[in-house]
Amino acid sequence: MVEQSLPVVLITGVSGYIGSAVCYDFLKDKSFRVRGTVRDTQNAAKIQPIKDAFGADFANLELITADLLDEASIDRAIQGADFVVHTASPCDMGGNNLKNEDEVRIPAVNGTMAVMRACEKHRVKRMVITSSVGAISLGYK
Repeated sequence: MVEQSLPVVLITGVSGYIGSAVCYDFLKDKSFRVRGTVRDTQNAAKIQPIKDAFGADFANLELITADLLDEASIDRAIQGADFVVHTASPCDMGGNNLKNEDEVRIPAVNGTMAVMRACEKHRVKRMVITSSVGAISLGYK
């Protein structure tokens, strides 16, 4: 059982590559209560791989549903957090058949702004925003 007096760190996008690595490090550190966001906590295809990778440490992770395009869900996820690591961001590596760059850019920008507003509202002590290879993509065909 996780000590309830520990500071809370919220990590967005824990089912993603960067988010899961960051989350795993926080779980192993044991100095924080760890809360992670996923789009759907009931999506076994997304949850099972992190459950398998984290092993017994998965029991110390609080999963919460949040979507970058739903600002209220982001706000709820961050409420009560002392620290936030924002790793969630859509990224297309060519396999999603996106029609235009707005399908990635709009949720990335709006989601990050929602995280920043919620951090300010809830007086989060420190926030980290990560990026991805998607930030250097120059265009879509």
